[in-house]
Amino acid sequence: MSYRTRLLIIFFGSALLVNGASVAFLYRESERDVYEEFRDKALSVAATTAVALDADLHRTLQTREDEGSDAYRKIEETLRRARDANRRDDTYVKFIYTVMPSKDDPAMLVFGVDPEESLADKSHLGDVYRVQKTHPITFGERRVDEDFYTDQWGTWLSAYEPIKDSSGKTVAMVVVDFSSSRVALKLRPLHLALALSVVICFCLALLIAVVHSAHVSRPLLALRDVVARIGKGDYAARIGVIRKDEFGEVAKAVNKMAEGLQERETIKSAFARYVSSHVLEEVLSSGQMPVVHGVSRRVTVLFSDIRGFTGTSEMMRPEQVVAMLNEYFKIMVDVVFRHHGMLDKFIGDGMMVIFGAPVDDPHQEEHAIRAALEMQQEVYKLCEKWELQGRSSIRIGIGINSGSAVVGNIGSDERLEYTAIGDTVNLASRLESATKELGVDILISEYTYDAVRGLFPAMPQGEVHVKGRQQPVMTYSVATQHPLHTNQRAEADMELTCV
Repeated sequence: MSYRTRLLIIFFGSALLVNGASVAFLYRESERDVYEEFRDKALSVAATTAVALDADLHRTLQTREDEGSDAYRKIEETLRRARDANRRDDTYVKFIYTVMPSKDDPAMLVFGVDPEESLADKSHLGDVYRVQKTHPITFGERRVDEDFYTDQWGTWLSAYEPIKDSSGKTVAMVVVDFSSSRVALKLRPLHLALALSVVICFCLALLIAVVHSAHVSRPLLALRDVVARIGKGDYAARIGVIRKDEFGEVAKAVNKMAEGLQERETIKSAFARYVSSHVLEEVLSSGQMPVVHGVSRRVTVLFSDIRGFTGTSEMMRPEQVVAMLNEYFKIMVDVVFRHHGMLDKFIGDGMMVIFGAPVDDPHQEEHAIRAALEMQQEVYKLCEKWELQGRSSIRIGIGINSGSAVVGNIGSDERLEYTAIGDTVNLASRLESATKELGVDILISEYTYDAVRGLFPAMPQGEVHVKGRQQPVMTYSVATQHPLHTNQRAEADMELTCV
């Protein structure tokens, strides 16, 4: 944790602790007052309504068929008037209704008269009055809830008032329900006032902390900013704080560190132009020079080559050839990297790519074919661009093979190259050459085809004989998808036609 952060925490903690304790106390007291106010109102409404009801008429209500009686309608109208009279801003009653003991089970309460007009909210005479076990009700007891409870209709604060006949016997109870949303609405001004208090306290604490910590931690902030810039790769950053204390010593150490990192980055950038990124990262992460060694593993090798580029380049100036190849290779390398391939080397106007090394890839064959398809698509787009500029178009052939190869650092102690060697690599190179003979763009071996069977549209192209192998290899072409493969195939056979 930074020094400035600790200062902010001390100021904020002190101010917010005091303010928080005050706010909590005020909120608790105010909330209790609001609850008491609602409880008193609920009990008052219930008592007033109970006095207005005719207990003898209510005693006559026994079954649901009695809902059509004059007694039910008279009590219903009285409850409705009481409900509507208490639906004010300061006192908003959601429901008023009566409950009474069930004829079959006196310990169970059922609904009596419910004046609600909405069928969705209305309960009928004799419906069971469901209440949670944590909210028991004693019939005939005058009471109001201490806290909210929840039933199938919502969350409520309820008051209960007995309805007694002339002999003093309780025949039913009036229930008044206040919705929790109304209590929350009543508490909203309190919430706003308390929130405003917290915000003001926070702003004051922040102002004091910023002013004080800016003076105390200015050297630390300068160190932090420079270190952050160095962390982002700006090795030219230096600290301008000149002090004869611990901060000054730290500033000198950081500046010296930045100089060392700048030298290391310069060497790394130069070194990366001559070796692969894998070898470079291996040297930097291990701290040791790589040794000559290799391992046998399954890889998928992709060779690509520009068709007829030698003849095309003879008609161009050297700088045009270089610019053309640089633009082409940049796009191709980006495609390879997107599909988890490792660029092994450039071979003139072609390149060799390895999938499945140096990191294992269980989907290497699929990634290689998808890379090849996207390479063809990108070449097609590049040709369209070049044609608009009056430049020559190109066509590429791609060969892909999968199998075992020796992969690793090959060479000598003075010069190493991370690459793959073996029959698998030779066959991939031969397949790339065979694309010219067979007139296809992407040619894969049976070993690659077996791993991706059904994933891509492929057509058998017959067997290819490879020098040094006794058995021929079955090959398959993978169809690319752009206009030249649907209605311009004849033109695509021309050596300089874009694909």
